[in-house]
Amino acid sequence: MSWTKQDRIKAVLSGEAADRPPVTAYRHFPGMEYEPKKIAQAMVQFQEEYDWDWMKINSSAVYYYEPWGNRYDYENYNASHVPTKLDCAIHSPADMEKIEELPGDTDSFGRQLEALRLIRGQVGPELPLFQSVYAPIAVLLNLCGDRSPGRYRESPRQECVLLDYFQEHKEATHRALENIARTLASYTELCVKSGADGIFFAEMGLAREGYLTLEEWKEFTVPYDKMVLEAAGEKPAILHTCGIYGNPERFTDYPIQGLHWAESAPGNPPITGSETWLGGIAAMGGVDERLFGTGAADRIAAMAGRSVAENRHRPFLLAPECTVDAASLSEELKALRAAAEG
Repeated sequence: MSWTKQDRIKAVLSGEAADRPPVTAYRHFPGMEYEPKKIAQAMVQFQEEYDWDWMKINSSAVYYYEPWGNRYDYENYNASHVPTKLDCAIHSPADMEKIEELPGDTDSFGRQLEALRLIRGQVGPELPLFQSVYAPIAVLLNLCGDRSPGRYRESPRQECVLLDYFQEHKEATHRALENIARTLASYTELCVKSGADGIFFAEMGLAREGYLTLEEWKEFTVPYDKMVLEAAGEKPAILHTCGIYGNPERFTDYPIQGLHWAESAPGNPPITGSETWLGGIAAMGGVDERLFGTGAADRIAAMAGRSVAENRHRPFLLAPECTVDAASLSEELKALRAAAEG
């Protein structure tokens, strides 16, 4: 059998081993993220250079918040490749009432749908495309002016701005979350209609141990996550639980086909052996994203090669554990790509 990119991703996300693990990497493109034609062109060029098995469409890190009123300066990015925030939508409990359900093509969502259609038109039907979608709780947190606790960022529980809303304004919080989830569900449906083969659902570190309690997470996160994921219908979903202490085991009852976590980060289980608790869900990851942009091609090759060898006979997707640095070196990305061939 001669495996195509679609064959490979479909097999792995159906719980089967492919001829080799599908491989991808994704990064931001500062300065190009606000215009559909520019981001589409940048992502297609990235694909053409490295021949990834599938594309995780890595849009602006803030576009999920703009339809409800967050504003950003796309001329000025911080060290994490995030545009500078000018204002947030929620400053008080009264503002929570303004978070309404919106059409799935509102504002920046519409721009991203256009970019998705442009990408599909340029790469053709053979390349699997997965559109990024954020968890509703992560959107709400950022609308309140905070930042999600993903990756290795310190995120003390006492600094979480949502805690007061959970306790003192529970009904308004649930209403806002439902409106966000319904909007993202509509957006997800439009992504599928616009050419996406699936969605890449980012939990953005909200499952981190010690940030929200398990009870808070179950109440304010789980039902709204599932509302969005179910909107993908028969299309597959890969879930990313970000950073340290990401609790990937919590997601095995979600309607997902792939689960991506940072096995090299503190508090997270290894990928090797995870099939015992994942069931038929494919594991994704294998390479510390912090190596990229540091001249670490040899270390990346070794880490990726070890992951491929250890997971050769199971459904597994090889990838960095999160977004790689925009300054990642070509030889680093090529080392990752070559490792997939085993």
